[in-house]
Amino acid sequence: MADMVVDVTDLPRSFGRNAALDRVSLHATEGRVHGLVGANGAGKTTLLKHLLGLLRAQSGSVRVFNSDPVRDPVGVLRRIGYLSEERELPEWMRVHELMDYTRAFHPTWDASLAPWSLSRIRHS
Repeated sequence: MADMVVDVTDLPRSFGRNAALDRVSLHATEGRVHGLVGANGAGKTTLLKHLLGLLRAQSGSVRVFNSDPVRDPVGVLRRIGYLSEERELPEWMRVHELMDYTRAFHPTWDASLAPWSLSRIRHS
């Protein structure tokens, strides 16, 4: 039996009064190709942001490679690739969360350089 790669259950997402996702469930196993198809505004990008850990689930569950992408961005992102059309940073992330997230994309990340950089910025 193939391993589960994406396991999303009853995932809603609203932005104000606009429902982007209405209790979406998606179960994708390894060895298969899956696609998200829909009109603009159908929620495709919103779902992908949840899978990448850029949005926290308001309820329901999101698992990628059996991990929560918000709690374990390094474990998830080291196994996937994603290229967005836009550069955007999640406003809800604190600096250390953004650094943990970014570290997942760089195998040679040197965390010892980060505190120096931050302290230098604070004292400038």
